[in-house]
Amino acid sequence: MRRLLAAVFCAAAVLAACEDDSPPPPTPPPPSTETYPDAGTRPDAGTQEPWACQRSTTVHNAPMRLLTRLQLEMSRATSSAQRTEAIDRFVAEVEEQGGRPLVSDVKAGRPRVAFFVRGEAGRDTFVAGDFNGWAATATPLVQVRDTDLYVAEVEVPRTGPQPYKLVKDGDFIADPGARNVAWDNFNRYDVGQFNSLIYPELQDAAKGRLTAWYDVPATVLGDVRDVFVYTPAAYDGRECPALPVMYLHDGNESLTRESFAESADTHYAARPEDSAVLVFVALPDQSVRLAQYTFPPARAPGWPTPRGDDYLAFLRDDLMPRVEASYRVKTGPRETGIAGASLGGLISVYAGFQMPEKFGFVGSQSGTLFWPHDGEVDRDDGNAMILRAGQEPVVPVRFYVDHGSPVAGCTRDGEEGGDDCQSNLQFVEALRGRGYGVAHWNEPGAEHDWAFWKRRLPKLLCNFRNEAPAVCGL
Repeated sequence: MRRLLAAVFCAAAVLAACEDDSPPPPTPPPPSTETYPDAGTRPDAGTQEPWACQRSTTVHNAPMRLLTRLQLEMSRATSSAQRTEAIDRFVAEVEEQGGRPLVSDVKAGRPRVAFFVRGEAGRDTFVAGDFNGWAATATPLVQVRDTDLYVAEVEVPRTGPQPYKLVKDGDFIADPGARNVAWDNFNRYDVGQFNSLIYPELQDAAKGRLTAWYDVPATVLGDVRDVFVYTPAAYDGRECPALPVMYLHDGNESLTRESFAESADTHYAARPEDSAVLVFVALPDQSVRLAQYTFPPARAPGWPTPRGDDYLAFLRDDLMPRVEASYRVKTGPRETGIAGASLGGLISVYAGFQMPEKFGFVGSQSGTLFWPHDGEVDRDDGNAMILRAGQEPVVPVRFYVDHGSPVAGCTRDGEEGGDDCQSNLQFVEALRGRGYGVAHWNEPGAEHDWAFWKRRLPKLLCNFRNEAPAVCGL
């Protein structure tokens, strides 16, 4: 079978000329149009053609013609070096033109889809998805002779977005070369997983979509992490809007423990005028959460060195420029928010005080606001963010604060069912005492859990775009 596929791969160059699988050249945009890699046109590019920002134009897999071209180049190559160069070009072009997998043109006679992996990661690897009933070993990647390229080609009906995963050593994993993803709907009560998508342009146009950036480097931290960019339905509209942007921590768990994307879809369907691009920033590993979501000056014995300032530097210096270059987002603090839950709420509040020139809105859900100013969690001698709110010069930032509490009333932080309500209420009081714009919501009986944060997320999203709390039922 492996020899046969390798031979077919090389022989296909001869047949390629007989199969008109390549679409006609796309209609070029007007000369003045500037484009984003995954975002349609720039907000300052003037009047655009109606198709410029529609999902059917900007969201797609790479075209199958790239594989056909590779087949031709491989058939003409006379050395290993030439074959390697051809594959290098092929991989780069796939990334530039939509990411994996490759799909045939909609007008082609057969709905062909090609998956590939390069290097040892492709050896003994399979593809599973709706198209083969998620059979773990039904669709193997086969090595192309004398190369490090592993390929599988199948037919997949163009009946909607088709989810799939790679299978390696029995483990189902997202395709790291696929740009378009969706949660696989399995709550693992830990870091979750995503399905990669074939035909992502066929996703429900009334809902948002997720784009995965894998292994985004953090210069100061010296690590890499995944980032998932949620663009609401309005983003793909004919008006080509530039939207506000919010950065959210715990970017994997907030999408896979409980789907914040689903909650955003519901809210934006009801209030499209609130639509914003949401950037979900995952951690490289859960073990660094305490370090990267806390800050100096001190720490209790045995705690990790706080690296919150380095994490915020990553957002400011590495991630925000990439988002602003890749998506139609508005810039400036009035159009930029930061939000998180628990420790994510704490680092968001800290970011507001540290970087008001970057973040004009802060959202905290059950924030760990009892975090001390002196590194010793004794809950009695002043909490860092409460002290900053009450004593330091006022900064031009609006705050949204929510939390749960016992039904009978708020208790001390750390007591069962308290959801840190005591320190959150103290923080709200300190903000209001200094004249800050603050929206507050207490949900009696709510637990410190993703399900409750998802339920309250629409209030946060609404307040991001509406300064008057009453507009959002707050």
